[in-house]
Amino acid sequence: MRVNDPRLIDDLLEGFPDLATPQEVGDLLRVGIVTINKWMRSGHIPSIRAGLRVNRIPKKELREFLLNADEMKDPDAETKDEDKEKDSA
Repeated sequence: MRVNDPRLIDDLLEGFPDLATPQEVGDLLRVGIVTINKWMRSGHIPSIRAGLRVNRIPKKELREFLLNADEMKDPDAETKDEDKEKDSA
């Protein structure tokens, strides 16, 4: 289920590189590169590895991520919930 307006996302990505660096994606979304790397590792944003330290995010995959981002579960929130349960036990 798509929750974000595809036209707004297409406008946002207009002129964006077809293969973007994690830094470029972070700048676009106004989040840190650590967050982008976490999303790539967890599979939320599919990326292409072109070497040990070279990752690229295809524009098509970033678009799909943005269309469905509202449905993404926050792994940090789940960890915090687990910590609260441990503390109350």
